[in-house]
Amino acid sequence: MWMKKKSRFFKFKKEKKSNTPLISEYSGWNGSKVIKIKFRSGQIIDNNFIVKKFSTIANKEKILVITSGHLEIEINNKKYQLKKFDSLSLFSDKISYKIKCVKSADLYLISSKKLSIKKIRPKLFNFKRDVTAKNLWGGKCISRPYLGKDLNLVLFNLKPGFKFDDKGHLNEQITWLIKGKMNFYSKNIKGYLNKFNGVDVGPYHQHGGISRGAVGFDAFFPKRKEKNYKQLTKTIYI
Repeated sequence: MWMKKKSRFFKFKKEKKSNTPLISEYSGWNGSKVIKIKFRSGQIIDNNFIVKKFSTIANKEKILVITSGHLEIEINNKKYQLKKFDSLSLFSDKISYKIKCVKSADLYLISSKKLSIKKIRPKLFNFKRDVTAKNLWGGKCISRPYLGKDLNLVLFNLKPGFKFDDKGHLNEQITWLIKGKMNFYSKNIKGYLNKFNGVDVGPYHQHGGISRGAVGFDAFFPKRKEKNYKQLTKTIYI
């Protein structure tokens, strides 16, 4: 059945003034979700907002990563300051938490509706400080893979001119950029990536591209089992 799943490009909403956070939601072919939330100063969301707005991933594993700005997260009456590349691994929406924007910010939330519910404490980490950088393909691609319980999220930095071709894999892969551009293909579709769009790679679809200088993320579900994706991350349980 999975052979019928197609690769496709998708778009995030472009910035506009709003009294509430601007939300872009993409649902992938294997139940994966990538949600982009653009905050303006003073805007707030909480656990009840997540449950009501995204009921299919309520109380399931979520990886939240901030890529710009400044957010304050209050969990069980304790406050934590999150800035660029700070991340939160969250498994329950029954605990009381609140996310307040201190300075205009972009937040990405990654999950899957197919995940099972697990009782694990939330934890904090930073993709730059706490995830070991892996120098792949002669230094043209620097990757920082975070290994969650059932999800992978990889921060990558591709130098201009870097070219790659992947024969494909069963895992759903959703790729998007936060900076720069790159040409991208997956099976029989071709296009480009920038900070306003992304691509969902189909099962076993050959894919690749050429970087013009690109920083972004790969999200995988189910998580990758290859050695390159298995590494410890310094985390703080909260």
